[in-house]
Amino acid sequence: MSDIEVSEEIRRNFHLFWDNFPFPVMLLYKDRTIVDTNAAGQTVGLPQGRRCVDMGEKKHHAGCLANLAMKEQTGKRVVGYIEHMGVVLDSYWVPLAGAEDFYVHFGIDITEYAAERLMPTAEGEGSE
Repeated sequence: MSDIEVSEEIRRNFHLFWDNFPFPVMLLYKDRTIVDTNAAGQTVGLPQGRRCVDMGEKKHHAGCLANLAMKEQTGKRVVGYIEHMGVVLDSYWVPLAGAEDFYVHFGIDITEYAAERLMPTAEGEGSE
């Protein structure tokens, strides 16, 4: 992480906007290095300086839209059932305007609000 330089203004603004958000939020560099996390991310122990894609099993990152978000410099969203977590997540990848090498990533647990079609069936798969 020592090679990644992020301005104090970006860090300050990240915390200003995200520290009171109730779900973990990561500020990431384009290579997937976690540069900073909000208060909820710190509470769950998201490790700064580590690449998020190196955490957990590789298959858990199959739906990642970071590359597309960074290439198009536009926010991306996916809503789906995350089997290994047992929840429905509303996930976002949002590049920072004016700081093209950085993006914000977070997922909101919307399980209690999710439509039945997003939930796994008795066979263990979503009904979509």
